[in-house]
This record gives sequence, structure tokens and C-alpha cells, in this order.
Amino acid sequence: MRDVDDVDDATSDYASAAMLRDSLDALVRLIERVAPGMFGSVLLLDDDCITLRHGAAPNLPVGYRKAIDGERIGPSAGSCGTAAYRKERVIVRDIKTDPLWTNYRTLAEQYDLAACWSTPILDTDDRVLGTFAMYYGEPKEPTSTDIALTEMATLLAKNIIKRARSAAELRSRTETAERLAAALSESEARFRTMAETIPVQVWTAKPDGLLDFVTKRTADFFGLSVSDLVANGWLDIVHPDDVERVTKRWRQSLETGDPYDVEFRLLSEDGRYRWHLVRANAMRADGHIVKWFGVTADIEEHKRLEAALDAALADARKANKAKADFLATMSHELRTPLNAIGGYAQLMLDGIPTPATDGQQNYLRRIAKSQRHLLSLIETVLTQAKLEAGKVTYHITEVMAQEALEVIDTLTAPQRREKRLGYDSGGCDPKLKFRADREKLVQILLNVLSNATKFTPSEGLITLTTSVPSPGVGAFSVRDTGVGMSPEQIEVVFEPFVQFDNPLSREQKGTGLGMPISRELARGMGGDLVASSDPGVGSTFTLSLPLASTPAGA
Repeated sequence: MRDVDDVDDATSDYASAAMLRDSLDALVRLIERVAPGMFGSVLLLDDDCITLRHGAAPNLPVGYRKAIDGERIGPSAGSCGTAAYRKERVIVRDIKTDPLWTNYRTLAEQYDLAACWSTPILDTDDRVLGTFAMYYGEPKEPTSTDIALTEMATLLAKNIIKRARSAAELRSRTETAERLAAALSESEARFRTMAETIPVQVWTAKPDGLLDFVTKRTADFFGLSVSDLVANGWLDIVHPDDVERVTKRWRQSLETGDPYDVEFRLLSEDGRYRWHLVRANAMRADGHIVKWFGVTADIEEHKRLEAALDAALADARKANKAKADFLATMSHELRTPLNAIGGYAQLMLDGIPTPATDGQQNYLRRIAKSQRHLLSLIETVLTQAKLEAGKVTYHITEVMAQEALEVIDTLTAPQRREKRLGYDSGGCDPKLKFRADREKLVQILLNVLSNATKFTPSEGLITLTTSVPSPGVGAFSVRDTGVGMSPEQIEVVFEPFVQFDNPLSREQKGTGLGMPISRELARGMGGDLVASSDPGVGSTFTLSLPLASTPAGA
């Protein structure tokens, strides 16, 4: 977004620059009227998402406005730059002492600015549109009313900016808005005229809650006259199911002075009820409420999107549960006959009922091997389903590195011997003590070592080491001299059902779930599993987990 003073005809598809300027200017003047002694400012975030441009600040010194125009957002960029960077309100009570103003303190002192409260103007997708700031000439702490007024101002500013971008009809009102801005006075007429220039529904009410002013824009939106809506006339267009809730909440605010913030449906000109967000704050004088200032914003599209999202999430949960139930049922139905196949094959290998020939034993061993492989695949798929459904339980205890090393060495030795692979675990500290689920720690290391064995050619080397990369965190690293992975493969290695094709892995492919499951199990124990690789040189997988205690000197 460009500075509204510099927007040219090329950007007129989004909004009239003059109308945007006048609307923001009118908004700032309106808020300044409600909060005497305050200087308001709206800055707009440029298309680069870094640079803040002047939007509106009718009563800030021109020299100060020009000095901050084009400043960049950052973690210590005054109130506005920091608010846009953090996406949260920044309250600086005293500019002279606050470190956020180190680079701008001299400038602020030059123009007698002592306090600045800034709130980011956020779109519905949490994108920063700009900032709304309130400046004071003396150090000042915001009250709850000030905060409420700021929230009101940012809501109005957001609607102004969004509508200025999309509503082409605003361009035709530029001339009228300029005439209105030039004719503003300090009277009640000035207040009402400014309210009419703001492209949202604005209204005020007396201390007893009866509406005494509604903009014509508001009345036109509902296809009514202003007189139809003032006093309690607005209740006639509230959805019957919402009336009791709305009036109860309004009475509560009238009695306590608390801000009014309610979502309910209102009957629009086309005869349909549309959702609106209605907010109002009490304006006080000498401790007494003298007026209620409110705005109404149409949020029908937001509500529809919210409902669609809720429905989609519900469908996703239902589908996920159905998938998990199906996999659990199928795994049981498949494991039962597979266990029987494995049992009968073993009996026949043991010579029951009669000894098998050498040829028959060869086939039986293949049957048993395939049965074990299928059972492993079923267990893998079922584990993935449990992880996705959040049904995996962890029994966290203190686990010595030595315990895991002994188990995985025993279980992976036959695979390594078959391929004549070297194995070096001399770089492991067996005394490292982890906080982990022992069974799942072993499962992860087995998956990683099996993967290294599969992708490392004969006569290669697998190295297992431990380390303490940071206080309270220990790590196992498995490095191989295998075929390695490309950067593109590294990006998807932990995605479910991803398999890499190479001559070393074509025999007995798996499900592509070993690495995804291992990473999720690691994260479920408060750790992580990451990979790095050089194609043709080898890969390294590093499992990090919390330590039960940090070794001395680590």
C-alpha cells in the first residue's frame, strides 16, 4: 500500500486515494474529539510488508509526520513500528525512558511528544494493514476507556482501509467528502457529518440506552429512515431469537458501564437477516456516563466462512475417526490369519507332522519371512493412524543410552552382517540419561538404523554417536555412507508414504511411514528428528530428546 498522498490513477481499482485519506482523517478527528488532548495517527503498511507510510494525522506536527513517513517496522522501532512487527498493542508511557524509542527519542522531544500507544490494524487473516496510534504531550498511562477507544478506532480503521480497497463506488464520493471535511465545525453537526463520512455504521445513545443518533448510511443499509432506528426502534430489526440475549447484554452495559460487544442478526434491506458485530463504549465526564458511542459492522461473510470451516473440521474429524476404526478392525482381521500362517509354517519347519524336504523348508522360510513382513507393515500403518488420531500414549521414564544401544545393536546386527557393513558406536556416551518412552526410543533408533542399512551399499559404514547439543538436550546421530538424498528428497523424507527409488531398496519395499512415524514419536516425547545429506556421500539422522540430567562438563 502506498502513502495515500501519493496514490496515483494506477491504484484507483482498489479505492479513491482522496476518499481513503479523508475517511482516515475523519476517523482520527472523531477519536480526538472523544479523547481531548490526544493526537491520533494512522500509518499504512506498504506492499513490501516492512515500510510504514503516512495515512492520517491531522493534528500531529507536519515535520514529525514527514520524518516518520517511510520508517521500517522492527522489534525496536518506536511504538508503531514495533506494534506492526509484533502484531500486538504497544504501550509506551514515557518516550524519554522507553528503550523502544532509542532511535526516535530526539525527534519526539523536538515536537513535545511524551507518550505513544499504538495498536496494529489487522485484517481477518491476521495480516497487518497499518497502525493506529494515540500521542500525548506528557507521560501517560492508558485507562480501560482509552484501551476500549483504541480497539474501536482500529476496528473502524480496518473497515475503512478494506472498503477503500474494494469499493469502487467510494471514488464517486471523493468530492462530497472533501466538501464535508472543509465544512466541519466544532458543533454537534460536525460530529455527525464526520460520522457519515466513515464507511461503517455509526450510532450514539443517551446514558439510558436510547439511541439519539444514527447515520443515514446506517439507515440506508437497512432500508429504513433514521427515525425508524432511534430510541428503541432498532430492536424491531433484531432477529427474534437474538432479542432477549441482545437486550440483556445491553442492560448489563448500561448498568455497569462495561463495553458492549455482541454479535447478532439484523434484518437487511433485502429481507434477509445478516450477522453483525456491534460494539459500544461509554463516554464519561466527571465520572458519569454522558454518551454511548457505537459502531455496527456486517460480518455475514465472516460467519459463513467460520461455519464452513467448522463443518469442514467436523467432517475431517469424522473421517479421521472412521479411518482409525477401519484400520484397527482391519489390522485385527489381518493379523489373525497371518499369525496362523506363521504358526503353521513354523510347525512344518520343526518337522510337524512330518519332516519337510530341503526344498519345502526353503519355501516355508520364505512364507515365514513374508508373514513377518506383512505383520510389520500392518503395525506400521496402525501406528500412523494412532498418531494422526492423537491416541498414542507415552510412558516417560529415565532411560540410559546404554540400554537402547544394547537392544538396537542386537536387533540390527543380522542385517549388517548380511550386507557386510561396518558399524561404529564408539562415539556414544553410554551414561547419558534421557527422559523418554524406552520402547519408542528403541523403535525410532531401529527405524533409522534399518533405513541406513537399506540405503548403504555392501562394505559401507554406519556410525552411531551421542552428543549434548544444548543444555538439557541429548542427541543420537546415525551417519551412513549410503547413496544420500537430494535437497528435494530431504524436504519430503518425513512426509507419509514417501518412498525413494534406488537399486539398494527395490527388494521388499516398505510403506514409506518409518521416518514420519519416528519424527512424530520423537516430538511426542518433547524432542525431534531431523535429517541432512550429501548425495553420493551419505545421510545423517539426528534424534534429540530431553535429558534427565546434564552430564558434568556438557
